[in-house]
Amino acid sequence: MLMRSILTIFLLLCIPYFGLTQINPDQIEIIRDQWGVPHIYAKTDAEVAYGLAWATGEDDFKSMQENLLSVKGRLAEVKGIKGAIFDFFAYAIESKALVDRKYDTDISPEFKKVLEGYTAGVNAYAAKHPEEVLLKGVFPVSTKDVLQGYVLNLTLLSGAHNSMAKIFNRNIKRYEKPEGSNGIAISSNKTTDGKTYLAVNSHQPLEGPFSWYEAHVESEEGWKMIGANFPGGVSLFVGATPNLGWTHTVNAPDFCDVYKLEMNPDEKYQYKFDGKWETLEKRVFRTKVKFGFIKFPYKRTIYKSKYGLTFKNKDGFYSVRFPGNMTTVKAAEQWFEMNKSQNYTEFRKALDVQGIGCTNIIYADKEDNIFYIGNGNFPYRNPKYDWKNVLPGNTSETLWEEKFYPVDSLAFILNPKSGYVFNTNNTPFNATAPSENIDSNSINSTMGYFKYDNNRSKRFEYLI
Repeated sequence: MLMRSILTIFLLLCIPYFGLTQINPDQIEIIRDQWGVPHIYAKTDAEVAYGLAWATGEDDFKSMQENLLSVKGRLAEVKGIKGAIFDFFAYAIESKALVDRKYDTDISPEFKKVLEGYTAGVNAYAAKHPEEVLLKGVFPVSTKDVLQGYVLNLTLLSGAHNSMAKIFNRNIKRYEKPEGSNGIAISSNKTTDGKTYLAVNSHQPLEGPFSWYEAHVESEEGWKMIGANFPGGVSLFVGATPNLGWTHTVNAPDFCDVYKLEMNPDEKYQYKFDGKWETLEKRVFRTKVKFGFIKFPYKRTIYKSKYGLTFKNKDGFYSVRFPGNMTTVKAAEQWFEMNKSQNYTEFRKALDVQGIGCTNIIYADKEDNIFYIGNGNFPYRNPKYDWKNVLPGNTSETLWEEKFYPVDSLAFILNPKSGYVFNTNNTPFNATAPSENIDSNSINSTMGYFKYDNNRSKRFEYLI
């Protein structure tokens, strides 16, 4: 028997307070199936986003808040040292500055309405359930807060935090193999029933801010999808529409570069760049860390060079440069466009936004198109340097600009004759039958796509 949840008159009274009178909660319907999955119906996309936020609050308000607290630098007040790591990372990558700088130019008016609908739902739920709020002074949250969460999470998915941790641990080993997640698309010429299949098998924690939250959304403006996101996601990250579907797997090409700075022996905090001495910028990260019932103040100095975020260890100063804190303000809108795509052409156009700066994509649709891409934002790097190792941090020759290779330059396969594409966190150069795989020599080597397989890719090859 279906469980029906209709938003109350209270919510109608809340909306004017948040300044979003275009949302009418009385027109939003949330129906839960026997597994508790919310099916959200409304006339407009913004109303559906409101309903998605409300339903997520009902099911996992704690995880939703954890995603928001980190970008506000206050997760340490709730989760102690573990929370402080996320607070520090969000501050270090300057997620707030990025969103503030690009919000008006990069986010369309149409999607701003969706963001406003979502944040109105979050804030209304918090106002209705104050006993569930983890920390005072956090609500109301803004649309920019939500986008900062995307910047943080995608930068984590790209692995930039690993490079930072290695600097702190004095172990600058560049690459680690990604783990978990499988995506498989099979076209009709490979199946006994003549249908196209997509296997979505991404591996996330069962609980917490990076666990999957399942939902079905449907508006009269064409947003129809069933799938999942992280608690706090404005749209769905993986799943299926009536016409198509896709999944993600974590990839690990070269998204992050580490530089060893040449410091001035006579002047503290000066480093050499193109024969001249430059001075590191300084910022101070401050937070309060919970230990039992007491909160202790904590601060740490963060530096910045021309290359970007800079840290000091016993071996000297190292800078880290990565696309994740340059372009990902567009990620939320790109996922929304993928949600609303009606066919491969529209889906492919959504990828050109290049807001989702990492992760593989495995795709299939009802017209029997199957597709794989080793997705990512790859800068134009000087080929004379070995980008897989620590780079010299004293020359503009290793300082790449905020300009990235277009999607057509990446490793991708569309409709191979073999009838299948797959990825199990293995090399993009093994994504279909051997005779149709991508030639690694056709891809720019500075992108750093790896060439190894794993036990799951080998097992899949045997099975197919």
